Amino acid sequence: MVRSILAVLAGWASVGVLVVLTDGVLNRLFPNDYVSGKLPPDHLLAVSLATAILYSVIGGWVTARIAAIKPWRHVLGLIIWGELMGIASAAATWGKIQSWYQIGLLLLWAPAVILGGWIRAGKPRFGPLDLA
Repeated sequence: MVRSILAVLAGWASVGVLVVLTDGVLNRLFPNDYVSGKLPPDHLLAVSLATAILYSVIGGWVTARIAAIKPWRHVLGLIIWGELMGIASAAATWGKIQSWYQIGLLLLWAPAVILGGWIRAGKPRFGPLDLA
């Protein structure tokens, strides 16, 4: 049970750490574009979205790697957790950042995490009422 929780949290944390580090780099590279009260330009948000999706693949891989058994169940847990956090984040920041960015994160999170899980665990084998 503890390993299951750690697998999901490790996947989530790996995405979070990479996103925060990338945002810090972008902020240092483009300080005039990240000003309080001003929306960042679309091209930088596109870079941020692309890297967040790449990091989501990594998060899915990390979760499947750490999961002792049934990696797809853990990947599904990461997807659900990420979508819940994404919805909460979008609700809290709606209007403060471009909506296409928030919607893109919500729509692309699950496929990216699934890809990471697939890279690590291979094709899912579903049994009756159970995720392999």
